[in-house]
Formats: sequence, structure tokens, C-alpha cells
Amino acid sequence: MASEEASLRALESLMTEFFHDCTTNERKREIEELLNNFAQQIGAWRFCLYFLSSTRNDYVMMYSLTVFENLINKMWLGVPSQDKMEIRSCLPKLLLAHHKTLPYFIRNKLCKVIVDIGRQDWPMFYHDFFTNILQLIQSPVTTPLGLIMLKTTSEELACPREDLSVARKEELRKLLLDQVQTVLGLLTGILETVWDKHSVTAATPPPSPTSGESGDLLSNLLQSPSSAKLLNQPIPILDVESEYICSLALECLAHLFSWIPLSASITPSLLTTIFHFARFGCDIRARKMASVNGSSQNCVLGQERGRLGVLAMSCINELMSKNCVPMEFEEYLLRMFQQTFYLLQKITKDNNAHTVKSRLEELDESYIEKFTDFLRLFVSVHLRRIESYSQFPVVEFLTLLFKYTFHQPTHEGYFSCLDIWTLFLDYLTSKIKSRLGDKEAVLNRYEDALVLLLTEVLNRIQFRYNQAQLEELDDETLDDDQQTEWQRYLRQSLEVVAKVMELLPTHAFSTLVTHRLEGTERLIISLRIYSMSSKAFLAHHY
Repeated sequence: MASEEASLRALESLMTEFFHDCTTNERKREIEELLNNFAQQIGAWRFCLYFLSSTRNDYVMMYSLTVFENLINKMWLGVPSQDKMEIRSCLPKLLLAHHKTLPYFIRNKLCKVIVDIGRQDWPMFYHDFFTNILQLIQSPVTTPLGLIMLKTTSEELACPREDLSVARKEELRKLLLDQVQTVLGLLTGILETVWDKHSVTAATPPPSPTSGESGDLLSNLLQSPSSAKLLNQPIPILDVESEYICSLALECLAHLFSWIPLSASITPSLLTTIFHFARFGCDIRARKMASVNGSSQNCVLGQERGRLGVLAMSCINELMSKNCVPMEFEEYLLRMFQQTFYLLQKITKDNNAHTVKSRLEELDESYIEKFTDFLRLFVSVHLRRIESYSQFPVVEFLTLLFKYTFHQPTHEGYFSCLDIWTLFLDYLTSKIKSRLGDKEAVLNRYEDALVLLLTEVLNRIQFRYNQAQLEELDDETLDDDQQTEWQRYLRQSLEVVAKVMELLPTHAFSTLVTHRLEGTERLIISLRIYSMSSKAFLAHHY
């Protein structure tokens, strides 16, 4: 091989030529062959190590990392032990020395290559792999780098590709599980420290004119004045670096929660902290300030604050998606629901400054989607176990869900909420069928909510009540299910109506009569399609 310096200059020239607009496909194939031949040579990694530390050419750095990646994932067994040891030593040092100046995609690729080594060698030959990550996280100077390494490790080791044996996959999973308590403790500490540091300077806002009304519902949900007071504290203003660190920590938590089991390692302190950050998604004030101030930096700051809320809701939803809940975790689960429904109460509160719809319109669309996902998971997975808790007022929850549903700023948001109501009605129907003796008690508990739901859904499909929104619906373009937006709107609405009719046939009939529905015959035909019980009901009355 040529000298390292000469090889670097030649490689930079080749990479520049390869990506030049005027380079022909034939020449690109020639360059690819040259690069592949170089990568196959024994000791090529030493040159790549030099390239990484000596070049500023992004293409060269990415190529060099690709050489390492192929070496580790495809040829590692044949690499001499001394070379492996040198690579394990040099790459982390390179990362530590240059992580602040490397382009983010190069830095992330280098992290991935180091994690690939850990995937092969930890713990027997790379015993300090995870210890090094923990040390990076604990040092303020390298906390962001440590969090990136942690997330990459979770992604690559907890959910490895198929090229590992089953035994090795199980070993890696066990090794990571042994570290979970320590990792969650570190992440909790990072988030709490940032929150507490910036909360000191936050001023207490004046009481809201509607605080009395919302306070009653809030106390029902939280069962604790101190909890309500804690969640009503003003949201702190974070500096850019703190927001970045918190974003990384929440990303780590979201991925960890996707595979670790529910256990005592997920502490009440951690859950409370996550909910604090979920409040960033409800913070209309910060978004408005960023918009009014006008500068691009302020706008980015407002977006980042909203993103913290989205990431926190992602963490919550990962926990919510787990159907297997240990007995000892059920109390935590109840607390999660209480705190999330505090957020629901907050974003559906109507006051002089905002209607519910205008408030929802001002929130980040991704945050609304995450929140709707939470509500769907709550109803589909956990309602059956939570409904029996006297501390959780289900009827009040339905009141909030009703407001949230019928003030959605988009058609898709409304469709998603109708899906949630369909899940709830299915749950209620199933519950009644399994407990026929309690049928009247169950129906009496939910009767007012169901009648209100039926009335509002019927209003939404009539032009005299909802002309502006109905005229916005596309009645020409077909979706993947071969139906137009208008057909989907009508179908989902009628499904809800039909399910309520199954539960409350007499009330449903009187509501239909009261509404003097336009095109009643067409409605009856549609309802017959969706509900056999409604068919019998309609045949009886018509």
C-alpha cells in the first residue's frame, strides 16, 4: 500500500470525483471496484483510522466507517485478537476527541460502529463497553454523547438483527436488563436536574378565572391537592443545551420502554418527571411567544419545546401499550392515567382566551396524534382494569373525551376519536353480555354520556348543523379502502350510532325522531348494514 497521506489524498480525489455531477456511471463503477478492493486488503482498517482522524471530507469519513462496519459485522471472527484490541481502544478515543466537531451523521455512524463491536465482544472481550457509556452520561461534558451511545446500544443490542444466534440474543438481552435500574436512575436524575434547575426562576401565574371549575374535576382525577398543585406549576424556560439533553434522554426512555418489562425500576419519580415534560406539548404560551418574537431562533425554540412534549408522550404510550401488567405496577398505572387525564383536562379547558378547538389548533399536530394514541391504548388495553378503581372517575373521563373528540381541528383527528368511541362501545357491549344481571346498573352509569354522544354524532352528519365541515369533505378521491373521505366520515359515524342503538334502543329511537333526520330512509338502510340488532329494532319501529 502507499503511504497513509498519499492514500488519503487519492481517496479524497476519488470520492469527490464519484459524487461529481459530470462523472459517468461507467466511471462510478470503476471507482466502486477500486474502493471495494481497497476495503478487502488486510490492514485497510489502519488506513481508515488515519483517514478518520485526518480528513474533513464527509464522504471519506463515511467510507472509512463503512469499512469498519463491514469488518466488524462480517469478518470479525477472522481478525487477530491484537487488532481487535487496538480497534476497541482507538475508535472510542477518536469519538471522544472529535465528537463535538464531527457532523452529526458521522458521529452517529461512529457510535453505531462502536456499539457493533460491543454487540460482538461485550462482556467477555470488551468488558468496559457499557461502563464507558455510563461514565459518558455521568460527565456533564459528554452527557449528550453518552445518551446517543445509550440509545444506539438499546436499538442494536436489545433488538438485534437476525445475524446473531438465539443464545447470543438472549445473552445480550439479559446483560442489558441487568443495567436497566442503573440506566433509568441516571435518566431520571438528568431530567429532574434540568427541570429543577430551570424551575427556580419560573414565576407563579395568577389564578385562572375558571380555575374553580377545573379544579373540581382535577381533584377528582388526581385525588390529591398536592398532585394537582405540582402539575399546575409553571413550565420552565429551558436553554437550548438543556432541551437537547432532555430530548436525548426522553428518546432513550422511549426506546427502553419499548422492550423492558414493567417493573419497580420504573419509579413514581420517573413517571412524574415524564409527565412534567409531557406538559411542554400543551404549552401554547411558549409557541405564541416564539411566533410573536418572530426570529428563526425563537421559532426553533418553540418547536423544540413542543417536541419535548411529543417525546414524553411517546414514553407514556410505550408503557401504555403493554398489556401484561404486574400487580405491583397497577398503582403506578393508575397514577399515569390520573396525570395524563390532567393533561387532557388542561387542553380541553374552555376559557375567555381560548375555545377548545382553537387551543387544539395551536398545539403541535404530532402531540395531538400522540395524545389520541394514548386515549386509544387506554380504552382498548386498560379500561377493563381501571374502571373498577373508585379513585378513577370514568364518567368524568368520558366528558373530557367527548370535548376532545368534537373539537378536533382535522378530519383525521375526528376519525381517530370516533375509533376510540367504537372501542369503548364494544367494551361496554361485551361487559353487559358477560354480566347480564348488572345490565341496568351499567347502562344507567353511562346513559347520559351515550345519549350525548349519539346526539352529537347525528348532528355532525347533517348539513343544517355542520354544513361548513361537511362541505370540506372530499367525495371524489378514493382511498386504499376504495371509499371517499365523505363515505368514510358517514360510515364511521353510523357505526357509532348503530352501536349506541344496540345499547339504548329506546333512547336512540327517540333521539332519531327528535332530530327529524334528513334522508331518514337512507340512514335506516345504512344502519341495517352495520348492526343486526339495529335491523330488528328498525323493523319493529318502521
